[in-house]
Amino acid sequence: MTWAETPKWVVPHPNAEDREFWEGARRGELRIQRCSTCGLHQHYPRYLCSHCGADTVAFVTASGNGTVYSFTVIRQNGVPPFNERVPFVIATVDLDEPGARILAAMPTLDPSAARIGMRVQATFRPANDELGFVDFESAE
Repeated sequence: MTWAETPKWVVPHPNAEDREFWEGARRGELRIQRCSTCGLHQHYPRYLCSHCGADTVAFVTASGNGTVYSFTVIRQNGVPPFNERVPFVIATVDLDEPGARILAAMPTLDPSAARIGMRVQATFRPANDELGFVDFESAE
């Protein structure tokens, strides 16, 4: 099974807080929140700012650019469809928008090329007709 194929049980089940993130990914947009009180961004979506606690967060479209903060190479996974995709990289990415960090797969990256500090760009793939996933690929 390729990364383009999504079993029904892997499709996200959005709630009121994160629906815009998943729907934005389906449109090819990285939607994160920005707090108008402190000016910082955050991901995952929530009702309050994780930096200052204000309730003044709203969705914005991020650039999709970032830097790998950390990563791991998944070499074993017994759960379909991931067992058919190993090895693959999962990275924690510091987005260029101040304050925002996201965890995502890097399905097109050769695991031997992964490194902390590498520049990356968001890519998108459908989960279904309404929702999508955000992945990252090397921008170098």
